[in-house]
Amino acid sequence: MRSSLPKVAWIGLGIMGSPMSENLIKAGYDVTGHTLEQAKLDRLTAAGGTAAASVAEAVRDADVVITMVPASPQVEAVAYGPYGILENARAGALLIDMSSITPQTSVDLARAAKDKGIRVLDAPVSGGEAGAVEAVLSIMVGGEQADSDEALPLFEALGRTVVLCGPHGSGHTVKAANQLIVAVNTACAPRATPPRRPPCHAVSSSRSSSLPPLRPRPGPPLMCARTAVRASCTAWRRDCAARV
Repeated sequence: MRSSLPKVAWIGLGIMGSPMSENLIKAGYDVTGHTLEQAKLDRLTAAGGTAAASVAEAVRDADVVITMVPASPQVEAVAYGPYGILENARAGALLIDMSSITPQTSVDLARAAKDKGIRVLDAPVSGGEAGAVEAVLSIMVGGEQADSDEALPLFEALGRTVVLCGPHGSGHTVKAANQLIVAVNTACAPRATPPRRPPCHAVSSSRSSSLPPLRPRPGPPLMCARTAVRASCTAWRRDCAARV
């Protein structure tokens, strides 16, 4: 018997995309995926999904198309052109971009898709790889209320918090603000004394999910804190750069 759930095409099976697409499969969705790495396609099929050889093949029969790729250039590469999403998805399909892109890229995509009869939501996420694996992401949505409502069951299979932030591009604008707040918290972490920070901050008004207890490392405590935070700052700069 055919599932009543929409058929999903997933474009981009990286660190975030693979576990997120697998969570949709666990929730009962029929997922067809495309990415450039054969190993990631093999992982999808092992999880119960279907691998597609191209973007066009993946989206052709989909009710919902989800993109989760690194940045604006990659979104544009898979969306436009004769072999892209807009030329090959059916009219009436819902395109949900969950990548890290600029708000303007999202606005332009929604405008171009409208001419093809394709609806668009921008829906960037916060929570990292762990949140993707555990399906506890925060999802910031931009677009039409009716489209957001239609996508809500799908979002609830991927995350714990879903907020419609406003019109097209609003999801990415709110995500950028979120990353700035994370940056402030992360940059302040080395200023605290690691052995004392976790116990008091875990129960005080200054607590933050971006400041987890630091695992003990050999070396001076402050130096270890700076080492741990440096990796977070590098990831944050990369994420924010995608929105400039």
